[in-house]
Amino acid sequence: MENWKPEPDRRSCISYYGNMAQVGGLRRCILSEGKATGVEAVDVNTGGGLEFTVLPGRGMDIAGCRYRGVPVSYISKAGITAPAYHDPRQSQWLKSFFAGMLTTCGISNAGPDCTDTHPVLGEVLYGLHGDISNTAADQVGTWEDWTSQGYQMKVTGRMSEGRLHGEHLTLRRTIEAGLGEKCFRIRDEYQNAGSTPDPLMFFYHINIGYPILDKGAHLLAPSVHVWAETEVSKQGMERYQVCDRPKAGVTEQQFFHELCPDRQGRTTVALVNDKLQLAFYLTFYPAQMPCFAQWKVEREGEYVFAFEPGNCHPIGRKEQRQQGKLEVLEPMQTHVVEMELGILDGVEELQRLHKRVENIMLSEGCK
Repeated sequence: MENWKPEPDRRSCISYYGNMAQVGGLRRCILSEGKATGVEAVDVNTGGGLEFTVLPGRGMDIAGCRYRGVPVSYISKAGITAPAYHDPRQSQWLKSFFAGMLTTCGISNAGPDCTDTHPVLGEVLYGLHGDISNTAADQVGTWEDWTSQGYQMKVTGRMSEGRLHGEHLTLRRTIEAGLGEKCFRIRDEYQNAGSTPDPLMFFYHINIGYPILDKGAHLLAPSVHVWAETEVSKQGMERYQVCDRPKAGVTEQQFFHELCPDRQGRTTVALVNDKLQLAFYLTFYPAQMPCFAQWKVEREGEYVFAFEPGNCHPIGRKEQRQQGKLEVLEPMQTHVVEMELGILDGVEELQRLHKRVENIMLSEGCK
């Protein structure tokens, strides 16, 4: 059965399905096994072959993702853990880093643990990649129904990060998908809900695993400048776009990209597997997220390729401040992020992807 899709109009669906749950929709649940016990989850089935799990109990991040039964996301050794297991000290964050399709890093610090001076609290320790992914959402809502654009599904929630004498930042996330689609959209609204200016640091760990990640898979991106900062990464510059099989003892590599936008201000990056004729792509606005890093780990048991767009590189709050690049939100100011993540399937869709990236490179935004 090749590329079956559910009926696109309401009348046909009423004719064929007794309940829309037969073909797609949302299912809320509470995880009840091991360290994941108590984590609220929402399973999303687009009916277009794409299924993924949103975790309101873990910062509205996204764990497993599959397309037509094929795993898309990478799941780490830690697995899903409840926020109660979160340890912000040094690199202990890694013990609760399930990776998944999306892990949000931030929002007071993104990057290595560090100390930074706060005007009231003095020297403050900020843990690796911050606390937001280990913060349960409130105001959680799910909605699905017919609209003028077809059958739509939506999951929303809000995370809050605050303390006495310190910051009060909120993140309101909306994840949307349409019936029959192979993609989903995320809208994030970061707001300073406090009365004093406060730094905002965030980036997204978007993690792709086997089998889309495999030997011969390659990165496609409209990059005008690519660089590395560590010696190990510099040694891998010649093959930063190309993936190999996992090997024992391989060290992680990270590459930084300056990406071109198209005339609408958007850009697209993708990991392409020509053998499977599949690609996973990310489309976003560089004006909203001017920094983009590529994370490449080809170690046995830790075989993952990640897109890392954000308002900062993963260098930590102190280093970001010293470079004069630390974004500060004024009271009630909001920073909005919009992006689309999805699957491309088949030769024609991959050809259109290549053409899109070529057109971005030729656009006015790239000059």
